[in-house]
Amino acid sequence: MDNTVSQEVRIYPDIELLSHEAAGEMVYLIHAIVAEKGSFTIALSGGRTPAALYQLIAGKYSSQIPWDKVHIFWGDERYVPAGHTDSNFAMASKTLISHISIPTQNIHSVPTELKPIEKAAEAYEQMLKSFFLKESPFPCLDLILLGVGEDGHTASLFPGDSAIREMHRLVMPVIAPANYPPRNRITLTLPVINSADNVFFIAAGSEKSKVIRSILEDRKTAGRLYPAAMVQPKGRIIWFLDNKAYTAHKNN
Repeated sequence: MDNTVSQEVRIYPDIELLSHEAAGEMVYLIHAIVAEKGSFTIALSGGRTPAALYQLIAGKYSSQIPWDKVHIFWGDERYVPAGHTDSNFAMASKTLISHISIPTQNIHSVPTELKPIEKAAEAYEQMLKSFFLKESPFPCLDLILLGVGEDGHTASLFPGDSAIREMHRLVMPVIAPANYPPRNRITLTLPVINSADNVFFIAAGSEKSKVIRSILEDRKTAGRLYPAAMVQPKGRIIWFLDNKAYTAHKNN
């Protein structure tokens, strides 16, 4: 694996300051790319950590963003109804989307209402292909937000799962390990993530420090263990970490 991926590590004392800085970087990026291309595409992350970021974007920063030029996708989704408490869409809707003036047609959620899960994954892949008509074989999102699990998973790409070896499809249905309910999920594949111009990893908490330390110190070796280390976009990675996620990396 290429160990020369362009990455920057930023460390903050707490999740609040981390979220403020990530929000400011997002606003800057949105303005720069809209000025250049006329629109901005982003894939949101689920989980607990980005909720503070979404709330800031919806509040303090909302008026600074040309929402009619922004298109929102998702890096992964739990295969549950859109209003379910475990839904990544529901979390983003509660903390961000319901508070901003974004056109409905600019929200590209995973169609979890379709059954079976394979049909939902295929429909989301076709949605991506239709939107990114001129970008093949893989779409190029302007920004993908990602988290990191204690086991090194990112999006819904888990260690040992066949989905991490997928080189052709854009979207895959996956079954998460038993300790990551709900287990049925839909995720972007690594080729899509690695086609992005920008990836922001947002991670907080000491429980993730071992994995983060491994990735930052030796991406090549970590890449054999952790899907998060396999994220090597054509553009850049910025790690937004709190002290708890970084201190163990620094001192242990």
